[in-house]
Amino acid sequence: MDVRKMGLTSRVLAINVYMTQGILLLCGLVGLYWFYIRSGRGWQEIFTLADWQSGVLYGTLVALFVIVAEVVLLVVLPRGMFDDGGVNELLFRDLSGVQIISLCLVVAVSEELLFRAVIQPGLGIWWTSILFTVVHVRYWKKWVMVAVVFGISLLFGALVVRTGAVWAAIWAHFLIDVALGYFVKKGWFIHKMEENSGV
Repeated sequence: MDVRKMGLTSRVLAINVYMTQGILLLCGLVGLYWFYIRSGRGWQEIFTLADWQSGVLYGTLVALFVIVAEVVLLVVLPRGMFDDGGVNELLFRDLSGVQIISLCLVVAVSEELLFRAVIQPGLGIWWTSILFTVVHVRYWKKWVMVAVVFGISLLFGALVVRTGAVWAAIWAHFLIDVALGYFVKKGWFIHKMEENSGV
């Protein structure tokens, strides 16, 4: 799907992202209740970050590693390997700084709540990462992007295991998305694909 050929606006795409993330958030909350709260765990137990300093530290380190790795890959690899059909460019280019932060926060909370807090305890890091990668449909045609998303998910899963808190993964996810969203907004690392490239 190439949004550059669909005539979508940034606003329409952002609304669609908020709607899909709302569905993921609802699934996450229902899953938390169904699998954990009903069996006796409290909401506070799930969301409490006993050692918030280590969560912030490890989350920030994971985010910095991913950001640097992605920038290196964007610079080194052929540009067509990272073309997502113009989705990220269309989504972020017209958003204000506050809107980027807001959107990235919603994405980080909804995805990590579902995948790290609900699914990972039952399926483990590897199967959760496979599901996380499958959900990111627009990357399927680019093996590098599939590998990157899968690797990031493994890191988020390991981060939750290491810190014992889903908030660490939410923080890392948020930082990565905000940084890359700003890169896109500024036009950095955006590859202007040839109109007839067929990518």
